[in-house]
Amino acid sequence: MISSGPRRFAVLVWASFALFLLALPCSCARRGMPPGGPVDSVPPLVVSTTPDSGRVSVGLSPQICIAFSEPMDKRTVRDAILLRPARRLADTNWRKNVFCMSLADSLRPATTYSVSLMSGCKDSHGNAMKEPYAFTFSTGDSIAPGLISGVVKVKTLPAPWTPVWAYDSVRTPLPDFTNDEPDYVAQAGPNGEYKFVGLPLGTYLVYGFKDKDADKAFDEGTDFASPAAGPARLTASEPAVAGLEIALVDPKEPGGVRGVVLHCFPPDSVVIAVTAASLSDSTAEFSTSAGRDSTFAIGDMPAGRYTVSCFADLNRNGVRDGDGEVECLEPHVVQVIPGDVVTGVKLELPCPEPAADVKKGD
Repeated sequence: MISSGPRRFAVLVWASFALFLLALPCSCARRGMPPGGPVDSVPPLVVSTTPDSGRVSVGLSPQICIAFSEPMDKRTVRDAILLRPARRLADTNWRKNVFCMSLADSLRPATTYSVSLMSGCKDSHGNAMKEPYAFTFSTGDSIAPGLISGVVKVKTLPAPWTPVWAYDSVRTPLPDFTNDEPDYVAQAGPNGEYKFVGLPLGTYLVYGFKDKDADKAFDEGTDFASPAAGPARLTASEPAVAGLEIALVDPKEPGGVRGVVLHCFPPDSVVIAVTAASLSDSTAEFSTSAGRDSTFAIGDMPAGRYTVSCFADLNRNGVRDGDGEVECLEPHVVQVIPGDVVTGVKLELPCPEPAADVKKGD
């Protein structure tokens, strides 16, 4: 029989040993990625479509589907998809990564349709597609041969993600962007390049559209549309128009005028005043003065036609009202374009007449 003293001692020893083991670091602790795994930064891709792109003899009541490479933000897909020529939508549904839509209106026979997936389409982690996606199919026995391509620019820089609208010039010779829905819609990619494919032959009016609130509708007062360099005429012998450039310009953006005044006044002896008077608004006049190098620049001018002139402002009051305040020999009429500066304007002031000699004794 063990006495109570030694037994208590053994219990204390085992308790101390247990506490020592608990204090040791656990060599079996797992190391790895934090919970949730690596951050997804890969943009989604379209892996297939129904109907297949380029397919012909499609039925008049198809279900149109797009399969993506990963789970998508469903709302952004629904808001980004467009069918042209337009048909009313009946219903949409998802099957895993596949988006499908059913139409309320039957398709037209012998017609080529384009389905466009615009920017704003994102996966479930918020990654946007790298560029717009489009495919075509036909209810007839061939895809319409028409093609229009080009680039959208703001000044000299490409304008990525700009919506581009095409109107049939016969049906809509003067588009009302608020009320007239475009016949076809494309979108510029990351380098400003756009393309319409599967167009019927004909003449199209093409516009770049500045959609400031990205609602895919023209909002008068905030949005604006700029035409392409000219109409696109698609004929049987020439069904493609390439290189059709669109200069995206806000019609409300001011412009300006720059130039030089040729004169023979000594430097700093007189102020050379330069004026630009609107030909359509008698109250609109802009003024500046030529610098020591005789150059001038006038900015913040609304678009329109102006008469640019100058005079020697001897009394420096900004108004030609004194003797000897000669005016330029030939004013120039210029057209100021929104966002542009008219350069190379040359004005000439006649030299002042020398003072008459006074004879002694007179």
